[in-house]
Amino acid sequence: MNWTRLMARGRSPSPVTRMVVWGRAACRCQYPGCGKRLDGDLITGDLNKNHAYLAHIIASDPAFLRGDPVLSHQLSDDPDNLMLICDPHHKEIDDPKKIDRYTVAALREMKRTHEERVHRLMSNPTASAAHILRISATIGDNETAVPLKACIEAITPDFVLADRHPIDIKIRGMDHKDSDPTYYPTEINNLRTRFEREIRGRYRDGDLEHLAIFGFAPIPILIELGRLLSDISEATVYGRHREPKPGWAWPNDAEQLSFDRTVGRSGPKKVALKLSVTAEVSDDRVLAAFPGQDISIWEIRSNRFGANELRNQADLTGYRILVGRVFDEILIQHGSDVGLAIFPAVPTTCAIELGRVWQPKAHPAFDIYDQTQAQGFVLRHRVGMEREALTIT
Repeated sequence: MNWTRLMARGRSPSPVTRMVVWGRAACRCQYPGCGKRLDGDLITGDLNKNHAYLAHIIASDPAFLRGDPVLSHQLSDDPDNLMLICDPHHKEIDDPKKIDRYTVAALREMKRTHEERVHRLMSNPTASAAHILRISATIGDNETAVPLKACIEAITPDFVLADRHPIDIKIRGMDHKDSDPTYYPTEINNLRTRFEREIRGRYRDGDLEHLAIFGFAPIPILIELGRLLSDISEATVYGRHREPKPGWAWPNDAEQLSFDRTVGRSGPKKVALKLSVTAEVSDDRVLAAFPGQDISIWEIRSNRFGANELRNQADLTGYRILVGRVFDEILIQHGSDVGLAIFPAVPTTCAIELGRVWQPKAHPAFDIYDQTQAQGFVLRHRVGMEREALTIT
């Protein structure tokens, strides 16, 4: 035995230190993107199969990779200098050829990021379980435009993940032209079929406690999704934010965004409701869709325009409440036989909430118009008139 070599090493981690490291790591590998559970063999008692390592960040041996003449001994039993890691990634970080990649600073950041994530996940012990619902365009054979990791980060710490497998409703890729006359009928039929099969029945059976909704699809499809979800009260809608860093969690970091409504004139039985949130919808563009017709124009308008302006979850609630009130006012002023058309310039979250607030027995049916470069606003879908909705061209 090389006694000189043995004496050069710092002390082995004590039982207390081991317990602290395992606990902070939640028994999972701290290498980024791994998260492998490492306590299984400890539970079964088959320690010969256990491949978990407490890896030193600053090596306990001054002569080894990332060793230090003083700190190697001082920190050999310090839980802040140890990370829990699986066998393959233990070999990875100790590869002499990769020492420039796995520096002390890099490993400390891995450990910090993992432990902060564990803290966030466990910071709300009363968090409800949420099922993730993604409706998005496909990117490859299996991927969607809404990464699962981003969804999990967005719902934490308000919810815990109820199921590792999200409910996915995939539409044809964004490169497929929605100008195709069959696009919306086909995709909305697909949406309804998947909803009935994977959501409505499970909700009635009590299998779905809460839905965390992530939508990245054309606005008319998202409005229809909201309509289908209107009976499910336990739901939270999330949208993609680009600043300060891309993600789906609500930043809740901006000045309040407020919404006002403009009442249209009484008399006409044809009503256009403009939703000016991401951009202004001019009257001229609306009137161009109904040449020669007598139209009463209403509007819901935000105090700031922009795709990234809706950043506070509470502001979305204010929008939802106002939409419901405007539906009621239009019905009272124009009668139950009103012909309502909606012209949306809204974020995805507002589109879903518009559909959720609409009630078939209390609010008028409506047409959804979508802006196109070549034709202006074009009728895409009808809510509350399902037979007609399937024949729009």
